[in-house]
Amino acid sequence: MRASWRTLTIGALGVTLVAAGCTPTTDDDGGGDQGTRTQTGSVSYDPADNRAPAPAVEGATRGGTLTVMQVADFEHLDPARTYVNRAQLTGGLIQRSLTGYKEDGSGTMMVVGDLATDPGKDVNGDCKVWQYTLRDGLRYEDGSPVTSKDVAYGVARSFAPNLNEGPKYIQRWLYPGGVYNATYRGPYDGGRPTPDGVATPDDRTIRFTFAEPHCDMPYAAALPTTAPVPAAKDTRDSYDLRPFSSGPYKVRSYQRDVALELERNPHWDPATDPIRTAYPDAFRFTFGLEAAQIAERLVADAPADQAAFTWEDVPPAVLPRTTTGPVAERVVKGPTQYTWVLNVNTQRITDVDVRRALNYAVDKDALLKAIGGQAAGTPATTLTSPTTAGWQQYDAYQAPVTGDPDKVAELLAGKKPTLVLAYANTETRTRQAEALRKTLSERGFTVTATAIDSSSYYDEIGRRNNPYDLYLSGWGMDWPTGSTTIPPLYDGREIVDEGSNNLSYLNDPGVSAEIDRIRQLPALEQDAAWMALDEKIMRDLAPVVPCYYDAAYELRGSKVGNAYLSDAFGAIQVNNIFVKP
Repeated sequence: MRASWRTLTIGALGVTLVAAGCTPTTDDDGGGDQGTRTQTGSVSYDPADNRAPAPAVEGATRGGTLTVMQVADFEHLDPARTYVNRAQLTGGLIQRSLTGYKEDGSGTMMVVGDLATDPGKDVNGDCKVWQYTLRDGLRYEDGSPVTSKDVAYGVARSFAPNLNEGPKYIQRWLYPGGVYNATYRGPYDGGRPTPDGVATPDDRTIRFTFAEPHCDMPYAAALPTTAPVPAAKDTRDSYDLRPFSSGPYKVRSYQRDVALELERNPHWDPATDPIRTAYPDAFRFTFGLEAAQIAERLVADAPADQAAFTWEDVPPAVLPRTTTGPVAERVVKGPTQYTWVLNVNTQRITDVDVRRALNYAVDKDALLKAIGGQAAGTPATTLTSPTTAGWQQYDAYQAPVTGDPDKVAELLAGKKPTLVLAYANTETRTRQAEALRKTLSERGFTVTATAIDSSSYYDEIGRRNNPYDLYLSGWGMDWPTGSTTIPPLYDGREIVDEGSNNLSYLNDPGVSAEIDRIRQLPALEQDAAWMALDEKIMRDLAPVVPCYYDAAYELRGSKVGNAYLSDAFGAIQVNNIFVKP
């Protein structure tokens, strides 16, 4: 599968999405086995696939308001700063990228042109120069045209040090070999309006020139990095609150931590969009309820909640009521591409034997029970997800899923490390944190648990000098190859003062050198090499404790139509959803 993706062949590829791992969690709170889902995909240059409008959904009707109930607000909606799947799903309603994922719920997805007419032209056939032509008729919410210069400016502002929480593939490809924004720091304070390597010869053409081949560019171009931002509408730090719409919806109102309301962008033309059908008249995102309250309301399916859904997994207390009858038919579930790990801050915990001891100390079974058992996932032993190209099962520490206290004692050798555990202050993450604190305290560690507001959790742990030793995080590959997991998470050159994705702050020259070596290998050899490095990092450095391979178990109201799990984002999709009459 992965060679086909990376070499941009148009033919189908396939990968089986399974809730794989070591011995399954020992309880079943009613969610049951998540089963197996087969995903197929491709990069398509077929004109039929790239043609707009998007295919109609059978039985879909236009109109109505969809409500999305969430525990917490988004950290960011600014495309330069958006790197959480829920925010990317929501952002895709407001702004469009050069390319995007076209999927229909069958497990088939393909990269096609979104703003662009196709997934990109490899100008010289060596993957170093990529050119995109924008579609005719693209309009912002005020009716002004979307131009290639706006796309270039959107890329440019992602170099700004205070807007650095988003993806950084294109930035690093434009400025390889070091800190991506060491020499170009965006268009502000006298900076040039575009970075080196980005040209806009006319209003519909944008060209990227890289020093090295990057055949993954059609995938990278689907990330929010390439969303257009008109310079005149750029409010810098405040853009999070009011991104300017190039998509089918625009912001009507946004009160942080209360609600976000989207209404139609009257200048969005479905004849320019091969991905979105935009059936609802409006979306309303509400924040502040606990996961159990949300699940209870959706189970009850009162008239006011029938056109609502949630991206929150159903918590254990409500799970048994969702497994039979009409409610079970409204569950949207399946394994996703995310792996959850307990990050060990290697700047603070420098003793590798302590980090290895943590791999024996963590009770993965308890972590999963705290959020739903088998419905939430299966225990993990690897850094990358089973959905990654070339993935191979290994277990560096051979610990039971409940842990191995004797091995912990052996590795600690009388030491009693004092640790600070940070967690997001939601109901489910609080339960997980308590399970972690209890187990680690029983096994030789002194643990203090500290809550972080969930709407700023990744911002806080993404600060280089954060005061925490341990914290959970989930990562899903940006496209199915180890190159979108190992380098962003474990290359020391990815560490920045704020907005780090390398949350263990691992900075090992040997790992960085091996990453550089793998990137120079032929495409067909890279998958096995990434997997080998995955195992080496865990055996030699233990920067994290792999906890579980994620599964989604989400719930919708009875009037939500075409709600299926997005293979690209691991949550209910919103591009082709609709409200039933």
